[in-house]
Amino acid sequence: MKTSRIVICLLTALTVAASSAGHAEETAPAPVTPPGITAAPPEAVASSSSSIGRFFTEAEWYFSWGYSSQSYAPTDIHVSQPSLGSKFTVHNVSGHDEPGWDGGIFNKGLFVPQYNIRVGRFIDDERTLAIELNLDHTKYTSTIGQTSRVTGTINGASAPASMLLTTQDFRYDLHNGANHVMVNLVKRIPLIGKTNESLSLAGIAKVGGGLVIPHSSNSVLGKSNDAEIGPKKFSNFFGFHHGWWQFDGVTAGIEAGLRFVVAKPVYIELTDKVAYARMYDIPVYQGTATHNLWMNEVIFSLGVTYDGPKKAVKN
Repeated sequence: MKTSRIVICLLTALTVAASSAGHAEETAPAPVTPPGITAAPPEAVASSSSSIGRFFTEAEWYFSWGYSSQSYAPTDIHVSQPSLGSKFTVHNVSGHDEPGWDGGIFNKGLFVPQYNIRVGRFIDDERTLAIELNLDHTKYTSTIGQTSRVTGTINGASAPASMLLTTQDFRYDLHNGANHVMVNLVKRIPLIGKTNESLSLAGIAKVGGGLVIPHSSNSVLGKSNDAEIGPKKFSNFFGFHHGWWQFDGVTAGIEAGLRFVVAKPVYIELTDKVAYARMYDIPVYQGTATHNLWMNEVIFSLGVTYDGPKKAVKN
């Protein structure tokens, strides 16, 4: 659902590629070897043509869904509205998250609260190093009622020295949300028990980067950005300067914690993540906003692993 479709599309593309490669191997005619040239052994041909299949079957994969809580450092939000003669900065804006399950666990859908999706594959024989696709569906809300310093010009005149942030005068939300789509390099450090076996414990460390694909909802001086965002429909889901979700930033983060295999293939993971996002061209009424966002995120995940028919390492 929502931006998690990116994960599904990538995995579907990989699966189709693997299936097509296997079909081509079965139906292709045997090559004719010219005189004087030694044909490659059948084992070598089979090994080459089935490499994509082995990508899926000869390694440890994992998938997890998580629930998270975020906290944010104050940020300066720069607003530019050229047609209105406005170019100003609201300084040290404090914000908070929107947990979604604050009224009870599972009282809303799995894709309503602040959730996290991970899909990864270990790439070394020891199964300690992995590549992971990461989606953090985080949410950000500017805190209403705070007074912030303002600099620049508004409607062609000098901006007031300060502004009381209200739902009308200045409301800035990323509720649907501030989506971090990242590729992580993951290191697993065995602590107790055999790697990825029942009742085993391992340390987990991650570092990565990628794109921020936010959905913004804001009101600047009484004017909302609804017209700039457009309707939530298939033809308007993603865009760069117009769309429900927009490719409007870059992100990087580091994460560390523990993974405990309850009963293979089921594991739980608790991690803490620090991420930085640079967001630009966020739609506001007849203009755009730019700002940086520092985030600390605590994530609790439930996951499953898959070793395939052949286990990468038997230990």
